Amino acid sequence: MDETDRLRRLTEQLERLERLSATQADSQAAAEQLAAREFTGKADKGGITATVNGAGSLLTIDISRLSKRRHDGVTLGDAVLVAIRAAEQAAAEAKSALMADVSASLGLGDLFGDVQRLFGPDDGRSATGSR
Repeated sequence: MDETDRLRRLTEQLERLERLSATQADSQAAAEQLAAREFTGKADKGGITATVNGAGSLLTIDISRLSKRRHDGVTLGDAVLVAIRAAEQAAAEAKSALMADVSASLGLGDLFGDVQRLFGPDDGRSATGSR
């Protein structure tokens, strides 16, 4: 790779980094919106509902009277855990989708791999490009 190609590729990478900086505010806003969202999980045919926020923190657990009557303590506890895990899974899936969207919109596919190829070992050549 000659110096012109290296300079062109470096310029492309710098432009990518500038786009990254320019969209940081959008990414921050999306993360804040995710954290403010609530996700629910249900168990016992909807008789038990757990709600978590986007960060995965448990907010509420609602247990219907019928579910309380129908189950002993251990079974009820297991059903509560199922509802909590379902809510946490919904939050995790939303977070993964957000991260994929942000990465795709920024074009970050192989940014760091490109930088490593540009500035990594150059098969024995010195910094000036000669052997």
